[in-house]
Amino acid sequence: MVVASPTQIHGEKLLAIELPVIDLSGERSMVSNLIVKACEEYGFFKVKNHGVPHDIIARMENESSNFFAKTFDEKQKAGLANSFGYGCKNIGFNGDTGEVEYLLFNTNPLSIAERSKTISNDPTEFRQVLTPFILL
Repeated sequence: MVVASPTQIHGEKLLAIELPVIDLSGERSMVSNLIVKACEEYGFFKVKNHGVPHDIIARMENESSNFFAKTFDEKQKAGLANSFGYGCKNIGFNGDTGEVEYLLFNTNPLSIAERSKTISNDPTEFRQVLTPFILL
């Protein structure tokens, strides 16, 4: 999930772009080529026909929004992103400056159970939401 920062940097306007949408039900080599192209041209893409139920996606988006709305100090409690955890980087080498925040997970359920206490206000809900993504 990518969410624009609610704070404008230097009074600049956000430019809305339409991200590529990749249909995962397509032929495998074609899907692979589309993913590579999207990564090269945009760095991001949307997927459809991925098999994740809409209610799970909505719950994960809610948990993500709640996490990234926390203060910097609260987010740091999730651990530094040396392999897994919370990270924040300054970006922009071609005049497009800003920050990107991210949260990386280990797919080990015990690791998620431990980290969920610092990521979510409701760790049980967070683990329930994340489990289907691990199983994919």
